[in-house]
Amino acid sequence: MRTNTEITDTERNAYDVFCQAHHIVNNQSPEGLRNANEIGVYITQTWREDIDARTLGVALEQLRDRLSFVPAEQTEVAEILAHLDQAQRDIVASWLSHQPRLEVDGLKGFSNVSVLTAWLLNRKYAISEANLTTALGNCQTSGHRKIFWKELPKADRSMGPGGKLNHRLVNPSTEGFMPRSQTNRTQRQIVEDNRPKTETQPTPVSINVEYQAKAESLQGRSHGQTDQARKLFIMVPGTSTIDWQQTHAARERFLNTQVPLIRR
Repeated sequence: MRTNTEITDTERNAYDVFCQAHHIVNNQSPEGLRNANEIGVYITQTWREDIDARTLGVALEQLRDRLSFVPAEQTEVAEILAHLDQAQRDIVASWLSHQPRLEVDGLKGFSNVSVLTAWLLNRKYAISEANLTTALGNCQTSGHRKIFWKELPKADRSMGPGGKLNHRLVNPSTEGFMPRSQTNRTQRQIVEDNRPKTETQPTPVSINVEYQAKAESLQGRSHGQTDQARKLFIMVPGTSTIDWQQTHAARERFLNTQVPLIRR
């Protein structure tokens, strides 16, 4: 039976250790808070027991399909980087910042860091920017685990040779350059068809200002992460206006995926 009406520090410490050992999300993100609520309610209210290693183990088996876990890629890179000191981690972060085409964010970024750093450690090579470049070349050409690259922007082929408009791409209609629906229109129909149509209602100014302040105030675990987050913008579809509510959400998601072991 439960011996306390409130969650004790001993129970919190047991929960933190258990989450770390089993790669359970344990932070202030929605996933982390939901995990804590699911496990806490199950043990203390449904089961009416104290939170300890034994009851946590039972809760994990009963609630596994309802819990959020740290992605395998993030767990892997954390374990590998644990073998590096801070100076070595800074070298990795610096090298990554100079790789414009290599994926360095999210799960693909975690995977790339794991592959390259593990390649050096397994061969007992020093952690240096030159050796990381060597590792990238070897991993890319030796059939090693996949390296993830950023997608290149698609080439603009709307203009053909001699600067002529490529109508096959710009006007792919099977009816030709001017479809029948665009011919024999009255002046009134032309004016009505050309009238601007607003499909997306603009966000009220007051709400946009509120979310702009929230987005600009988000802080990463390092200045580098904060700078990267502040470069993310989501635009209102079909306009050049920033949607600050969506921008705030995108920046928050980005910061929640960052590993605290790399300082940029």
